[in-house]
Amino acid sequence: MLVAAAVLAASLAAAVPVLPASGADDPGAPTSPGPWTPTDPVGPDGYHHPTVATRIWRAESPAVVRVGTSARGRAIVARRQGPADAPYVLLVLGQMHGSEPAGRRVVDRVRALRAPGLVQVWTISTMNPDGSVAGTRRNARGVDLNRNFPHRWAPTYTSRVYYPGPYAASEPETRAMMTFLDRLRPDLVVSLHQAFNSIDLGNPKTRVWAARLAAAFGLPTRTVPCRGPCAGTLTGWYNTTYAGFAVTVELPAAVPDAAARRYARAALSVGARIPSG
Repeated sequence: MLVAAAVLAASLAAAVPVLPASGADDPGAPTSPGPWTPTDPVGPDGYHHPTVATRIWRAESPAVVRVGTSARGRAIVARRQGPADAPYVLLVLGQMHGSEPAGRRVVDRVRALRAPGLVQVWTISTMNPDGSVAGTRRNARGVDLNRNFPHRWAPTYTSRVYYPGPYAASEPETRAMMTFLDRLRPDLVVSLHQAFNSIDLGNPKTRVWAARLAAAFGLPTRTVPCRGPCAGTLTGWYNTTYAGFAVTVELPAAVPDAAARRYARAALSVGARIPSG
């Protein structure tokens, strides 16, 4: 039985394509590999937009992609629903902090639903599989991944719980997500967290989408506090770099199965509005 299970696991891993290395896969790397930037020029609005290469990658991508690996070698996997040539993209990220598990249940429910017309729906259950296994906010190297992205990264922190890492994008999980998001360039990223029970209204760029998500999820909007310097966040980096929108959704502390199904439908209902802007 153990041998058969090992063979099955190996065959599944081999079937999941891997994105090219993102530049900092060595957990022991002592120095920064340098700034990470997209290779294409910004548009007139100052953002990077989907390119021809983006659309080709979307169209040719399989439905299951291995985004990268964690510090301890666990896979970070993205899955697509809907046709690969759908012109619009919604990404739902279930978990960044391993101590916030409800978003993973919402992603499970999203995967059981049909993608809206003209929209391909990508889901990542967790970008922090080591933290998820341990039930800790941080990754295996003690870094808060939502303080590790390069936009406004700062070395200051109020507690080790929010340690931002030795330098911006120091973590393999962060750089893997950056590479994947650069390839995919979603129109809307819904990043699920717990447990402030609200939709983050902190970025003026995303306020229309935050209001739409609030109405669909039945949650209030507010500026979610960071408990320390609000720097190095995934949504801050994405909203500053790309033309798409990234919004933090803070789920309640308790999310029973019925609520997870409701939130999954809510995320897809907002995603269905992407084609109309």
